[in-house]
Amino acid sequence: MKKGRICLILSCLLVILAFAPMVQEHLNFPRIKPLAGVTTPVTVPKLTWKNIKSGHFQRSLEQYIRYHYGYRPITIRCYNQYLWDFYHKTNTGSVLTFGKEGWLYEPWFVEDYYHGGTYNQKKDSLTLARALNDEAFRLYQLQHILEEYGTLLFVCQAPGKDIVYPEYLPDDTISNRPKILSAREHYENKFEELDINHINMEQWFLQMKDTVQFNLFPQKGTHWSNLASLYAADSIFHYIEAKKDLQLNQLIIGKPYIGAIRKPDNDLEALLNLERPLKSLPQHYAEVRVEPRRGAVKPRIIVIGDSFYWNLCQQIPMDSLFSSSAYWYYNSTVYFDSLHHSTQELDLVDEVLNADVVMIMYSSTQLYKMSNGFSQDLLIRLCCDENDIEAGKQAALRHIKSSPKWLESIEQRAELYKIPVDTVITKEAENIFYTNPHNYIPMLKDSIPVKRSTKTEQYSIQ
Repeated sequence: MKKGRICLILSCLLVILAFAPMVQEHLNFPRIKPLAGVTTPVTVPKLTWKNIKSGHFQRSLEQYIRYHYGYRPITIRCYNQYLWDFYHKTNTGSVLTFGKEGWLYEPWFVEDYYHGGTYNQKKDSLTLARALNDEAFRLYQLQHILEEYGTLLFVCQAPGKDIVYPEYLPDDTISNRPKILSAREHYENKFEELDINHINMEQWFLQMKDTVQFNLFPQKGTHWSNLASLYAADSIFHYIEAKKDLQLNQLIIGKPYIGAIRKPDNDLEALLNLERPLKSLPQHYAEVRVEPRRGAVKPRIIVIGDSFYWNLCQQIPMDSLFSSSAYWYYNSTVYFDSLHHSTQELDLVDEVLNADVVMIMYSSTQLYKMSNGFSQDLLIRLCCDENDIEAGKQAALRHIKSSPKWLESIEQRAELYKIPVDTVITKEAENIFYTNPHNYIPMLKDSIPVKRSTKTEQYSIQ
């Protein structure tokens, strides 16, 4: 009798174990913490005879099951923990670099520190310098044009982890690679030369590094620490107040204290997807609040930038400081704007000329992408009507057709992708026009273009 009961229990356990992954996969019960990192979504293709005959359905289904079976996050974390404990290895590939004394870095920060990141841009130094100069010149033009309408434009350069804590970087393992060009150094010189509104926090962080009792960058994270970003935000708000001659409500930062690690201070460690957290240095935090101040105003701000801004907007109640504070992430996805989800949906001129402040914030390794096309698009929309834009595109088209080698490469691409040659030429012309509009619209070469588009006529000049 006892033996039969044991067999029954074991049989029930076997059935539960057999069907538990299926239940978890389809019902998502119990709910399991997903794996960190970015993965490409895998979907099951349509079940058709053509897909079965070609093997496409079988391969796609196998790939789908590989990424969607029940309890997958747990099995992946357990396997990663085994690799880490026994072999000190990870599955992070090229997205994570181990520095000294347990410090973690993204590999492009290491590349930027030792070699200026130039090699990742697939450009020679002269071409890259020309692109950086063009962007700086457009920002100079926009700064002066927007001043006419009462909008403050400025750049905030956030320091990278490699700049503030180079002592923990792994040794340079790439030989015979000179540091050709640094975007952060090039922009700083150019901004000073053109008198472009900007805050460069690099020197401030370096000076502060040995005088504060907390880390400005977390040991296991890539962005400035949550606490350091609060002090950076305070400086940004004071800068806005001085430049706009106004007073914001007061940001109050409490006394620092050691607390459990919060996101995103461990965003690099999260990529390891381990079962147990790594041993980390103590991390400091502070409570923050905004107090009303007599005579304070709440301006409208637009922020265009990379992920460093998340540390600010996720800790500070921006709606207590600004009437609106839209965040255009890499000038693509729109956050904190209930009406829009993409910058493609925006009326660019209307958004910017109705704003009081536009801040462009990029960290050191992302400066090569400065504004992500925002400066080109806005300059065109502020200064050009549709006939000017069409004339510019036609000039770009003539430029392409005047180069036999260029046409030959386009014809080869058209043949490879089975696209009509005229379609590829038109797309190429639009691309080079929007990338460097000043090359095809002569008036944009002026220091400060005089002409304004008819769209701007409805906005008052201050």
